[in-house]
Amino acid sequence: MRFVCSVLLCLGVACGARTGLPDLDQGAGGVGGELGGGGLGGGGSPPELCIGEEQPCGSDVGECSLGVAACLPDGSFGPCVGDVGPVEELCNDKDEDCDGVIDNGFGIGEACDGPDNDECFDDVRSCAGCSKGPDILETCNGIDDNCNGEVDSDCDVGDCSPTLEVTGSVPSDPGCQDLPIEKGSEGIINYPCDGGPVTATLNATGGMQIFLSGSVTPGGVVSLTGFVEFIAEFDGCFWRVDHFIDGSIPSGTVQYFYEETLLTPQPNACWIPCTETGTVDIHWTKFD
Repeated sequence: MRFVCSVLLCLGVACGARTGLPDLDQGAGGVGGELGGGGLGGGGSPPELCIGEEQPCGSDVGECSLGVAACLPDGSFGPCVGDVGPVEELCNDKDEDCDGVIDNGFGIGEACDGPDNDECFDDVRSCAGCSKGPDILETCNGIDDNCNGEVDSDCDVGDCSPTLEVTGSVPSDPGCQDLPIEKGSEGIINYPCDGGPVTATLNATGGMQIFLSGSVTPGGVVSLTGFVEFIAEFDGCFWRVDHFIDGSIPSGTVQYFYEETLLTPQPNACWIPCTETGTVDIHWTKFD
């Protein structure tokens, strides 16, 4: 029994000795505090540090290429070295700005009006420019085929009938008298849009009309001739005046020329024969 008591006494002293070591108690409590909040269990792993390592950097999209970032003494990666970055995009079938799209910003593939004879956006844009599509020529069908903002509303069953207006007249001599066409004279032209015979009239001074005839190509190139014979009021002489109209109707303006010939046998009493050149505008009537 005495031996047992000594053992128990020793155990009691040992337990008392543990509680009598404040540093250990505090240390244990500290460890428990660290594990319980803000220590290894609450804050996660510390950031990894690079040691003598390298890693790729930059972009390898389009014309860009990757570089290398080396590890710095402080354990972080330094700037990217040797990479090729994005630059301003050029139209050359490449992706210089490295956004994954080739030749963006240049309207590649969009509709455009190429170097043809119409005004229509029926061509395609590329880096080489706008392609040359088919020529769309105006036909008498109530549609603005050549995309010039005007329709052939005065066409009748495939026959075009725009009006004519003389907009300029230059005589061979400043003293010439207009015989009988002058600036402001009007008329009309009739022709098949697919080419063929043409007739036209011009209203001259004094209620006179000049009839012209000729031909027009499917593209609208016209050639007309006509003449008129009359006795002029200003000199009483008998005159013949030959008229010529040539040019491209789709252009909106054609050229005219006329030449006077004196038919009376008393030339000294008559006006001096002249020639004149000028322009005739083609006017189309729009649909309402």
